[in-house]
Amino acid sequence: MIRPANAADADGVAAVRRASWRAAYAGIIDSAHIERVTAPNGAAAPPLPHLTLVVAVAGERGEVIGYASFGPERLVAVPRPVPAGARLLTDAGMAGQTGEVYAIYLAPERWSAGVGRALMDIALDGLRAAGYRQVVLWVLTANARARRFYGKAGFAPDGGVNVLAGLGGVEELRYARDL
Repeated sequence: MIRPANAADADGVAAVRRASWRAAYAGIIDSAHIERVTAPNGAAAPPLPHLTLVVAVAGERGEVIGYASFGPERLVAVPRPVPAGARLLTDAGMAGQTGEVYAIYLAPERWSAGVGRALMDIALDGLRAAGYRQVVLWVLTANARARRFYGKAGFAPDGGVNVLAGLGGVEELRYARDL
């Protein structure tokens, strides 16, 4: 089941993020960076006012097994800590033209079972319903598995490149598609 996230999901979302980062980014991002960023109260991205977070849950207790977040397109470089009143969105994001899938993460044991596809469909439907005409996302250049997943969802590189200095200089590519 996929539903809107609530405050009670925070620990489950954090656990999925940590497990997914450890599995997906091993050999791409140094493990010290992974541990720092995914640690409780780690260096998470600044919150966005219009972020939508949905979770995939399973089992009788509704354990979080994955999540997706999406909203208006963000600026690539946001200073840290974020200064009061800092601009976080692109012009197209602010104008409601371009949305962004910020994250899709699953517990590694749930990979390749259709949950990621369901989360992507919900994110795209949510962006479409909000009136966005295009959607972008960022993916690590060396993450071949994720690049294949996004390609199957209709995304393709659009030429945007960013180097994540805080993660050891790994490179990410911007993918885009029309809605």
